[in-house]
Amino acid sequence: MNKAHCNSLINGIAADYINIDDRSIHYGDGLFETILCVGNRLYYWQQHFQRLQASAEKLKILCPDERVFLADIAKLIDSNKPAHKTENNYVIKIILSRGTGERGYKFSKHIKANRIVLVSDLETEYSSILSNTLLRGELLICDQQVSINEDLAGLKHLNRLENVMARNEWDDKSGKIIDGLMLNADRYVIEGTMSNLFGIKDRELFTPALNRSGVNGMMRDEVINLADKHYLPVSVTDMSIDDLFAMDELFITNSLIGMKQVTKLGDRIYKDQSVSELLFKKLINSKEDYAQVV
Repeated sequence: MNKAHCNSLINGIAADYINIDDRSIHYGDGLFETILCVGNRLYYWQQHFQRLQASAEKLKILCPDERVFLADIAKLIDSNKPAHKTENNYVIKIILSRGTGERGYKFSKHIKANRIVLVSDLETEYSSILSNTLLRGELLICDQQVSINEDLAGLKHLNRLENVMARNEWDDKSGKIIDGLMLNADRYVIEGTMSNLFGIKDRELFTPALNRSGVNGMMRDEVINLADKHYLPVSVTDMSIDDLFAMDELFITNSLIGMKQVTKLGDRIYKDQSVSELLFKKLINSKEDYAQVV
């Protein structure tokens, strides 16, 4: 590929369309990862790729070699380098589809997976990691439930219709709302539409159990690891809305924002930010240890 501007590769070839018989279109049959990139540095790449590998194995999708994905990403970054010397902030999205097949739910054992890699710009002000500031905002509670499915819980699969419906429950032009919380049929809080949730009570971290619903986010794991390293106890447990109201602090996480502090949920105002700030400083100080140059 030459250095002409390109935003997407399909199986390593510059393209912006996919075969109509691809199973990702018909059944959401695939997985995805969303990765923060600054210049030519991918953050937490190993964690993202290991999750992709493990999820693909569970769904019986043949995952391409790590070097194949890194080569695709390097091509896209090279194509999108700014003319000036300032580094660009990117979102790198990887989609791994089971591939193109015949009609019907059953897939062939010999089907060849399709890989899609996309790049888009990311504003510094959107991300606490990029801005080096723990950004803040309000949460709301969505009506849309997240499904209970123990076999698929934790996976970042392409079936995200619930998240789509939940995210479209609000239109916040003020920018105060940072996400909406989704509950399952048992009325336990599971996650945000695009984030995982943490509460803090008496300097102990609490985060919803994801063994029956939700996505096990990469940044969720990283925050748990940071808490362990700095002797902050962590409980992974079922959590209700009342449990959240009783917390001293709340924050959300994902791979692009890092962390965002919650200032309000319903009528509950959260003023304490001490433990969240501590964890955020540790996250900022350690992030370069997880940067992979491509």
